[in-house]
Amino acid sequence: MGRFFPDGDKPAEGFPYLQGASKAQAEQGWLLYQKNMGQPMAQWARSEIRFPGGGTVLYPFSGPDLVTLLQLFPNAGRYVMVANQFAGEPAAVGKMSATRLQNFQAKFLREWLKFTRLGFFRTDDLNDDQRDQRAQIGVTTILISFALFAGYDVVDVHPIVLEPQAGHYVRASGPWKSVRLVLRKGDASTTVDYVSVDLSDGFLNQNQGAREWLANMSRNPILLKAASHLLQMPSFTVLRDILANNVTMVVQDETGLDYSVLSRIGNVELYGNFLYPHELFNRNRQASLAAAYKASKTVKPLPFAFSYNKTNERRALQVVRRGTVAQ
Repeated sequence: MGRFFPDGDKPAEGFPYLQGASKAQAEQGWLLYQKNMGQPMAQWARSEIRFPGGGTVLYPFSGPDLVTLLQLFPNAGRYVMVANQFAGEPAAVGKMSATRLQNFQAKFLREWLKFTRLGFFRTDDLNDDQRDQRAQIGVTTILISFALFAGYDVVDVHPIVLEPQAGHYVRASGPWKSVRLVLRKGDASTTVDYVSVDLSDGFLNQNQGAREWLANMSRNPILLKAASHLLQMPSFTVLRDILANNVTMVVQDETGLDYSVLSRIGNVELYGNFLYPHELFNRNRQASLAAAYKASKTVKPLPFAFSYNKTNERRALQVVRRGTVAQ
């Protein structure tokens, strides 16, 4: 496990958020996640994504799911994660009252173990964390935890804000709406930017700076996972078009870009199987993707559960690279 330097120099002793039996439970959950999803995902990515490292990777609708980025796109120079929830300050457990510390640790462990079983974050849970004044976990705390369990040292954490004239995010004094983590493993340094932005048309149509920043970030590989089919809805067309026009590579499940859009980027490689969306969503979405799976003679297996659908006959993942054509 990596180390966290909350004061810049001295590392925190052990994992800063859980101790004793709770820490042991968290570690056991992490090992089970890695065995069932994480390690198979990383091995699959080496042969199927073949990410060379370096550069930037964009993850819209990410929540605090840093671990999937690290496994699918290892050794990137920068990970840019975008979601609606505020980042929040890192949890300062040393300053918590006994009652608040108990609430924090109990809820943190529940949410951690839920992720290790599901492999994604539920939006309702993230929104509840934002409202919860007793536990106050926050996205930043989860990002730090993932980095530590993945073996990184967390050498800097600070809030960031979009500088309109410069067109990029810069260090800020607060509030902790968006956050930057600087990670180190060995001699390599990696930056993680978690940016809180409303990705709907209602916001982006009124915010040129956010549109231009997203257009710049989208000229990179992107990950779309557990995105609630939002990009297939009429209220997310601005981001849909930005991605469709700019991305160099897309790795997604069925909740990302509609197949009719995805297939215009390049030849889509299909993995697993797709029949219809998870029961939480409109069953008629991604009908063209279901047809593509049915018609294709080159669908490859998917050796790990990914996103909402877990059973072998319904787990699905697609990969497309800009400009590729079917052979």
